[in-house]
Amino acid sequence: MPTPLKKGYNVHIEYIEKPYTYVMRTTEKYTDYYGIGFIVSGDRQSTTPEKISFIHAGNVTPITIGVYHRTTFLSDAPYKRYHMKFTPEIARRCMEQIGEKNFNTVMSHLCYELPPVCQIKVRQMFDDMLYEYEHYDPHSEFIIEGILGRLIITILREGKAAESADIKLKTRDETMNEILDYLDLHYAENPSIETLASLAGLSESHFMKRFRDCVGSSYKTYLHCYKIRLAQNMLVNTRLSVSQISEKLGFCNSNYFCTIFHKISGISPREFRKEHTSPVFHTVNQNI
Repeated sequence: MPTPLKKGYNVHIEYIEKPYTYVMRTTEKYTDYYGIGFIVSGDRQSTTPEKISFIHAGNVTPITIGVYHRTTFLSDAPYKRYHMKFTPEIARRCMEQIGEKNFNTVMSHLCYELPPVCQIKVRQMFDDMLYEYEHYDPHSEFIIEGILGRLIITILREGKAAESADIKLKTRDETMNEILDYLDLHYAENPSIETLASLAGLSESHFMKRFRDCVGSSYKTYLHCYKIRLAQNMLVNTRLSVSQISEKLGFCNSNYFCTIFHKISGISPREFRKEHTSPVFHTVNQNI
């Protein structure tokens, strides 16, 4: 269960550093408050009953009330983030400042990409809110509310909902979600349908139908798409060679990896790396 807010507080703010291998072992649900975070370093996968999202350094991550979520790691980059939780009371007062529509629009997405300069501004906002939280007095909550409103408007103005790489889940199926959690940790082993069906307690034919109903594709197609999403992240955010990425993801050889990558992405891994790698972006990320 998520850590509750301190008694008498309407907000909790923290800066967290964890090993890159950190995994939420169970799915969490914010039943009594909203959340919003900023990833300083690291690459994460966030899974909800509706989708699987890929989150990277410089991204903002809202979580609304009632959404089940779980995160796992995508790379060996250190995991550092700011995170705040706030009650519906804070949310209500924030909506009075910036408008209910603006608030709900931002909170309806799991991840936002920000331009490099905006990332610096957003980190400063989290630093300012963290300072007020750590030096709490009767005025701190008022100041935090004001910064939160500015943060949400900044995301609305300058952020881009990062949904192009999401994997949408078609139906809610707890058993299949458990299988997807298993694949988060074992994708490189290329588990067989027989193995997964056994884990789910289903026949192979029933498993394949339930899986397709949940994710909208066959297991083989899902696994390929999942691996290519991870490959895209590695190409942009690491210096691993195409062969090394292929090996890490469990492809039989780099030629087959390149064939699948081109089929899903429309371009080769090397072309993708060239198009999406920005020296300016990486310099800013290293500084923050």
